Amino acid sequence: MERALTISNLTKSYGREPVLTRLALEVPAGTIFGLIGPNGAGKSTLIGILTGILNYNEGQIILNGLELNRANEIKIKKDISSVLQPPLLFENFTSYEFINYICKMYRETPDDLDEKINSLFKYFEIEDYRHVQTKQLSSGSRKKLAFCTAILVNPKILFLDEPFESVDVISIGRMKNVIRKLKERGTTIFITSHILEVVENLCDDIAILNKGEIVAYLDSKARRELQKDSSLSEIFERYVDMSTTSSALIDWI
Repeated sequence: MERALTISNLTKSYGREPVLTRLALEVPAGTIFGLIGPNGAGKSTLIGILTGILNYNEGQIILNGLELNRANEIKIKKDISSVLQPPLLFENFTSYEFINYICKMYRETPDDLDEKINSLFKYFEIEDYRHVQTKQLSSGSRKKLAFCTAILVNPKILFLDEPFESVDVISIGRMKNVIRKLKERGTTIFITSHILEVVENLCDDIAILNKGEIVAYLDSKARRELQKDSSLSEIFERYVDMSTTSSALIDWI
């Protein structure tokens, strides 16, 4: 099976503090892949590395068949887009100026670009903020604007770091609908989320990251077997030690 992403022996430290430790991961092309883990596991750091925002100490990353390095950086970035947590927006641009500018950066300027922007703004109910500066938007509207922008540039791989955080339930459903449509046309979607129910229902393959290491990889077959008797939440608890903090601390309640 073709791989959209292959990571080998990836290590990342902040000073002497290791965040990712010889991490290895493969993500099949054209799938919706979910990465879950507790706070501090290294999920956002990994997304930052894969999108070129953060450096790493050692290891190898292959994206769409190209090794992530200085020689290939521009070529790779043309084929990926992302929604980070928090979203990175140009604060003094209006919503329309921002999305239009990013599309031009990616050279995605079809004749019907305005029509597509308008339809996305209406679908995600942010059309009233078309001429509002991004710094004035709520957290949820910022996330929806970043999502609309990321999908308009037609990426081969879409990285979504906590895309549903601060977003209303209706918009989460619409985001899921768009994600499924992107998969149908061959886009690989890489999602991190704390909302296990959404990951469980949306993703094909799921990996669990804990303390900088992949402690479990559940492809669709493995998930079907495990989830005959257990929810994803219960499976997650098997691989992540949930008992390190004693409930005795709150016996006073």
